[in-house]
Amino acid sequence: MKAFIINLVIIFFIKVFDNIISTSKVILVQKNKALLAALTVVISNIIFYKLIDAASDGGDITVYVIAIASGIGTLLALVISNKFSKDRTYVNVILNDNKKIMKDLRAFLVENKITNLTTDGYTKDWKKTLAITAYAETKEQSKLIDNYIKNSETKFKRIIQVK
Repeated sequence: MKAFIINLVIIFFIKVFDNIISTSKVILVQKNKALLAALTVVISNIIFYKLIDAASDGGDITVYVIAIASGIGTLLALVISNKFSKDRTYVNVILNDNKKIMKDLRAFLVENKITNLTTDGYTKDWKKTLAITAYAETKEQSKLIDNYIKNSETKFKRIIQVK
């Protein structure tokens, strides 16, 4: 029985590793890293076919352990990928009816070196104002914009697009 449990633990960690590799393959394909993607396919297939033998010898409990390990491996691969991937650019379209408030926001963006495009805009009743498109290139820049808007006494209309 002890050997069976040790075997299940080993199978579990091998399958977690297999799913990390398998999920990484998908990410590498999306990033057009052909050689690394091909290498991960080879490694993953070897592990997969070895695990088929283990599952057929170990019964239902082994199948369940492999299935749970698959989910955990995929989760870990995505967490690792997000941790090491470059920051995304968040495009913030920010609107407010008060032109002075928008000028203050633009000054804040410039002061914090956040790329932005400021254009003329109009309110619902055709009063002239400004519209700002801010390009947050790091998580820190995005948090700066979040905090500015959150701590402002006025409300902004904000649309965020991920690029």
